[in-house]
Amino acid sequence: MASFLSGSLAKALNDGFKGQSLPATLRKVETANSGGLDAFGDPLVPVATSYPCKGFTDAYSAFFKAGSGIPETDLKVCIFAASLASGIRPERDDKVYLGGAWYQIRQCDTDPATALWTCQAFACNAPED
Repeated sequence: MASFLSGSLAKALNDGFKGQSLPATLRKVETANSGGLDAFGDPLVPVATSYPCKGFTDAYSAFFKAGSGIPETDLKVCIFAASLASGIRPERDDKVYLGGAWYQIRQCDTDPATALWTCQAFACNAPED
């Protein structure tokens, strides 16, 4: 169920951080909806698509990491939902380029208004393709 605040709150949050958030790129690697096979039954080549967005990184507290079993190297990659194209959502194994570094997402959560995506992520190498 969508929140009655999802449009207005997401836009207000995005507008409020204008000039303070960092430009970012969400990179998704997807295969076609055909189950990943072409007409001859051969695997399709996954296609990488990049989506511009805005966000920032944040650290987990040592207390929270210890209590939740979060690896020491993980951090929060926060993406403003209103800065993403409509219908695009960060997901596990997507990569984000933010602040001059690449991060791979382990999991993503959002608030009830879907204004901010908070993703547990770790630093990774730049994609090769």
